[in-house]
Amino acid sequence: MAITARISPLSGDIIQDMSTITGKSKILIIEEALEAYRFKERMRLFNESYQKLASNKEAWHQELEERDELEGTLSDGLIEE
Repeated sequence: MAITARISPLSGDIIQDMSTITGKSKILIIEEALEAYRFKERMRLFNESYQKLASNKEAWHQELEERDELEGTLSDGLIEE
């Protein structure tokens, strides 16, 4: 199902320019931009969560203990050199 959305003239110019430069369709340009934005936001939230965890000394200590406990629990079949 196609959805129509209004965009600013500047956004339209950017999309057209990127389409011309890359040879990709305008739809693909928009989809790729949205995927990149989604990834960026997810990473920002992920980093914020780790910063919050690291700022809590007790919680961070528990995290590091859990990591140590889990280290090596999955055998990947590789021989350490």
